[in-house]
Amino acid sequence: MELGTLGAVLAFAVKLEGQGAEFYEKVASLAKDPPASEVFLSLAEAKRKRKKRVERGRREYVNEMLLEPIVGLNTSDYLVETEVSSKNDYDTAWRLATELEESSQRLYLDAAELITLPQLARVLKKLGQENADHRLRLESLRKRDGPGE
Repeated sequence: MELGTLGAVLAFAVKLEGQGAEFYEKVASLAKDPPASEVFLSLAEAKRKRKKRVERGRREYVNEMLLEPIVGLNTSDYLVETEVSSKNDYDTAWRLATELEESSQRLYLDAAELITLPQLARVLKKLGQENADHRLRLESLRKRDGPGE
């Protein structure tokens, strides 16, 4: 589905942040390594805060701009499978988490390039940078010996 307006982009971002929080909470509950579980819980909390920031940005910076046309963003380019179960191994959960952060980063940076509202573009770029930071935290888990099992 095409994200044809700024409002659609922001609504999609809110949805992704909510799904990300749920994903990280689930992965944290499945992690067998307490430090890994703590990282996943902190990422879940970060996603909840980011969801609120996007919602606040939508309220504060955008009014009639919600209908501003956006061309070139499609939900299929940013959707990531976030379904995990106790059957998933740690490597699968880590891979999904990394894909989630990469996809979110692309969404925010791509959207920031297409919108004309500078204040909101700065917020989106900041969120994209935070996704890069999240990926670094995930990479630090990956370098540990046997973090999930």
